[in-house]
Amino acid sequence: MKAVIIEDETAAVSSLKAILRHNSVVDIEVVAELESIEDSIEWLRSSSQPDIIFMDIHLADGLAFKIFEKVDIAAPVVFTTAYDEYALQAFQVSSIDYLLKPVTQKTLEHALNKFLLFNPLEREEHILQTNTAIKNRNEVKKLLIMLADKFYPLSVDDIYYFYTVQEKVTAYTFDGKRHPVDRTLDALGEQLDKQLFFRANRQFIVSRKSIKDIDLWLGNRLSVNLLLPIPERIIISKVKTPLFKKWLMQEEG
Repeated sequence: MKAVIIEDETAAVSSLKAILRHNSVVDIEVVAELESIEDSIEWLRSSSQPDIIFMDIHLADGLAFKIFEKVDIAAPVVFTTAYDEYALQAFQVSSIDYLLKPVTQKTLEHALNKFLLFNPLEREEHILQTNTAIKNRNEVKKLLIMLADKFYPLSVDDIYYFYTVQEKVTAYTFDGKRHPVDRTLDALGEQLDKQLFFRANRQFIVSRKSIKDIDLWLGNRLSVNLLLPIPERIIISKVKTPLFKKWLMQEEG
C-alpha cells in the first residue's frame, strides 16, 4: 500500500513513519512527505494518487482543508492533529479516522483496519463524501465559550474583534465584554465568514461592523480605528493593504 504523509513537523513525520513501518495490519510504503499546503497541491496535481493519505490539519501555511479546495483528493484520508478543537470540523466529513497526536500504534492500526473494510464502491463513496463535505463546509456561526465550570454559546455576529497575546485568544463583543476563545487565530481566520471578518495581522481579526475609520500609516501601511478601545494599534501591512481595501468595499452577502 502506498501512502503520503502531509505534515510540517519533522519529529511527527519520523514517528508516524516508524509506526507505519512496524504496523501489523498491512505493508505500507511512504511515497511522499509533504510539509505545506502549496507542496501538497503541487504533488497531488502532478503525481499518481496514493492508496491512503495521512494529513495533519494544522500546517505552517494554514489549515490543510485548503488542499481540498484546489485539488480533488482521490484517496481516503486519515486526519492527524495536536489540536482537539478541529474534531467537530473534520469529523463530520466521513474521514477514515481522526487521530489525536501523539499517534500510537493502536490508534493507527484501528484506522488501517477501518480502511481495509472498505470495498471498492464504499471507498469511492467515502472519497466523494470527504471532498464534497470539506469544500462545502459552512462558516462558524457560534463559538462555545468556557468560563469557570460553565459553557455558553456566543454568536460571531456579536463580536467586534479577536485579539491574541501570549498564545491566548480573546473575543471582544459589542457590549464591551471579553470572552476566552479555545481556538487559534489561524483557525478562526479559516473558519469565520470572510465577508464579515478580516485577518488584519498576527494579533487581530476584525469585524466589518467594528471599523470606525482608517489612518494612513508609515510605509504605505494602514492603521485601523475601531468603535471600541483596543489593546494596541491595529496595523495593516503594505502587502495586505490592497486586500483590506477590497474587502472593506465589498457588500455584505
